[in-house]
Amino acid sequence: MTEICVRTSELAGVVVATPVGRLDLSTYAALRDGLLKQAAAVPLAIVVRLGPDFESASRAMLAVFTTVWMRISQWPGVPLVLVAETEEHHSDLRRSGVTRHVATATDLEATLDRAEQPPLRRYRRLTLPKSLVAALIAREEVRVACAEWELPGLVDDALLVVSELVENAVRHSGSEPALRIELRASGLSLAVRDDNPEPPVTRSAAQHRGLDLVGRTSVAWGTMPSYDGGKVVWAVLALGPRR
Repeated sequence: MTEICVRTSELAGVVVATPVGRLDLSTYAALRDGLLKQAAAVPLAIVVRLGPDFESASRAMLAVFTTVWMRISQWPGVPLVLVAETEEHHSDLRRSGVTRHVATATDLEATLDRAEQPPLRRYRRLTLPKSLVAALIAREEVRVACAEWELPGLVDDALLVVSELVENAVRHSGSEPALRIELRASGLSLAVRDDNPEPPVTRSAAQHRGLDLVGRTSVAWGTMPSYDGGKVVWAVLALGPRR
């Protein structure tokens, strides 16, 4: 059985990920989830170095990078850049079609210089208690954020969504959830991290509305593994009127 690992380092808020090993059907999920976990920590950018210690069983396997790009485009909105350090990798990425979606470069230093430019975004972070009062605290934090960022039209939807996300985490994870509220050009994102890696419970007898209400209220929502072994459940609200 083949193996793959992802060596990571951080430079001024940018994660540099270097896959080592062979990418094939047996290692596809490991590489995908490893990069998603790095994105869940919300770095300024993720730069993936494809050097001589990385190989792909076929060009089709390189679609893993397009999958990661698609998963993180709505949340957390972290830029993904591939640095092809060999001519073979550069050619394979281009011929596979990955470069139509994912930014690709050949110079790591120049890529880092561009990636270290901080994006225009505002955010607040808060660790919540492991009790149902967590939802009340989260609602107040969201209310304050919407007031400071002049988003009166989003308050009601944001309060509804954060309540569902936090209550779900408290009821089903048994851990202290962490809330991240972030404003960027693409929308207002609400994300809750907990220690349970299992997918969130979308509906239960004790939770009549459930996360299906989050789906109807937001323009996008989903879940992804967190860097520390848990998960992050997130939702994005449009800044303009919903259609």
